[in-house]
Amino acid sequence: MIIRSLYILTIFMIAHVSGYSQVETHYALKNQEVVKTDFKEIKRELLFKAESTDTKETFGLALGALAVKLIPLLVDGASKLFYNPDNFNKEYFASYSFFENSGSFKKLDSEQNMVFQQSGLNEFGGQEVINRFVFDLGTVKNVEGYYYLGLKSYELNHSLCKLSGPGNRINYILDIGFYYFDEDDKAQEFHINPILLDEQFIDGEKREIPEINYQVIPKMKVLQTVQVRVREINAKTQNWDRYLELYQSNQNNISKFLIKAVAN
Repeated sequence: MIIRSLYILTIFMIAHVSGYSQVETHYALKNQEVVKTDFKEIKRELLFKAESTDTKETFGLALGALAVKLIPLLVDGASKLFYNPDNFNKEYFASYSFFENSGSFKKLDSEQNMVFQQSGLNEFGGQEVINRFVFDLGTVKNVEGYYYLGLKSYELNHSLCKLSGPGNRINYILDIGFYYFDEDDKAQEFHINPILLDEQFIDGEKREIPEINYQVIPKMKVLQTVQVRVREINAKTQNWDRYLELYQSNQNNISKFLIKAVAN
């Protein structure tokens, strides 16, 4: 967990923030071969979509069900895992602003899923989903103003990170930040612990997480923006070690920063 005051002017953005990038080469595994696809008009967006309430779980902050699924919060820089991108390390993000054109702020809706989606036009002009991450969002029922969030499913069709052979896998780190105003009207920033999806095959399969690791989002008087940052790192040992080496010199156990959401 990271909460700190921001001493910068706040810039209000449009309600939905996404980005288009230039042509990028992506990689996938098909029939035990690495396939390269050049995408253009790549769109990275953060969406909130309604879900069925039939399967919706409700938790209380003091109840065992949430305690079992809640990842322990950290206070020592968990969200700051960063490595300069190269062929085997890539990073991208999307943001969603809760400031509406009407001049008011929306609130988190516990009946919606939060969805990070990346898509683009392939070489034949067809629209493809490159990857998608779906997060379950809910309200802590016995503590007013608190929410919980957890990754519930994901789909990896292509990787921006280079695959050099059919045995290559990719590690994904998902960093989610909330930018808001507190009860004293001060701008604050809060990050849940990064989620690690390790040793992932880029095979286009949709994967559901049977036991979701939920984390609690604190009370926010006015939520301004949510940002999801995705980092791809080739899972070969030398690439992963390069990604972590900046932190090994001043952290006793770098693995505590990484939360394993799925055990393969």
